[in-house]
Amino acid sequence: MDEFTSGPERPGIPDYYADLGLQQTATFQEIKRAHHSLAKKHHPDKQGPGTCPDAHEFRKIREAFEFLRDASERLRYDTDYPQLREKWIQYRTWQETQRRNEELRRAEEAARQRRVAEAERARRMEEEQRSARKKAEREKKAAEEKEARKRAEEERLTRDKEERERLKRLKETLAEERSQEAARRAREQQEHAARERLRKQKEREAERKSEEAVRKARLELERAAQERLKTILIEEKQDAVRESWARMREAAERRQAKPVQSETQRPAGCDHPRLGWPRKKIRANCVFCGETRGKFSFHCPQCNVAACPACKNGYCIY
Repeated sequence: MDEFTSGPERPGIPDYYADLGLQQTATFQEIKRAHHSLAKKHHPDKQGPGTCPDAHEFRKIREAFEFLRDASERLRYDTDYPQLREKWIQYRTWQETQRRNEELRRAEEAARQRRVAEAERARRMEEEQRSARKKAEREKKAAEEKEARKRAEEERLTRDKEERERLKRLKETLAEERSQEAARRAREQQEHAARERLRKQKEREAERKSEEAVRKARLELERAAQERLKTILIEEKQDAVRESWARMREAAERRQAKPVQSETQRPAGCDHPRLGWPRKKIRANCVFCGETRGKFSFHCPQCNVAACPACKNGYCIY
């Protein structure tokens, strides 16, 4: 068959469904799964060692997925797809015929080459039988190559041993460096922990001093408040004593009490201080209520008038 026979032209629009191995009725999920599977299979990075990555196949799969994922584009594409699919079927049929013809041609060429090889082999065998010298030379050459391979193997083993020793020394060096680095980090952590403890200790000391200062200030305020309260109470008690003294004096004047002893008479103009009335063991009459005291009484430190304990406590502050 003539291999240069012209066939149908390749359609200008790709068969996206066929590129993904799907039918026109495929759902978007089926399209997505097919793209994922084929992209994983044909991705250049996923090809096995020694293979030549086919980036064209990967791009074709990617293009088909990007086109069909657009619903509006797919709808317009599906309108003319039956005619496009028929063109692709014709093109692929012709392409398959061409491929088979090429395989047949290659098979015939391989058979021809095998026949040539068989003839060449027969010729070499005949030549080897005729030429013992060439055989000896080949054997010598083989021995020399064997010796060369042996030396090469010994050299390789020596290099491998040296490389292993170098790697061992490198690992030991790295291990020592890691140990030193770990020790350095441990020291830094200990120093950081010590600084942190000192900082917290200083904070606690500052907090304690602050609390002590607050406590002292509070005590000073409480002491001042107590002093103010004491002053107020004294003033209130003095006012009450003045009122009580006025009432008792009026009552004494009304009763026209008996004259007191000359030594207990109030001198004109004595204010009777409210502090320091001494206790004396003498008989006297109370200047406030007129009670007669037989055993003891309290006396004004200025005019020496007498007062019973009840009136003294009501009149004097202390």
